[in-house]
Amino acid sequence: MELPMNTEKNNSRIREGVELRDLIKMQTEVGLIESMFQSKTLTAIVIIIIILLGGFFMFLSKVAG
Repeated sequence: MELPMNTEKNNSRIREGVELRDLIKMQTEVGLIESMFQSKTLTAIVIIIIILLGGFFMFLSKVAG
């Protein structure tokens, strides 16, 4: 025997009007940037990782070329 779904309960979770600002805040990059503004350590780590990845890809391009 199947139980009927409680449609009233399920529909309460769905929001019809989602604002553009909320959609932008849900992006991973926006969250990272907001966290970087609050943490100097995180900013330094991200910059170091970008430099290391750039150097690694430059190395790979020189080895492959």
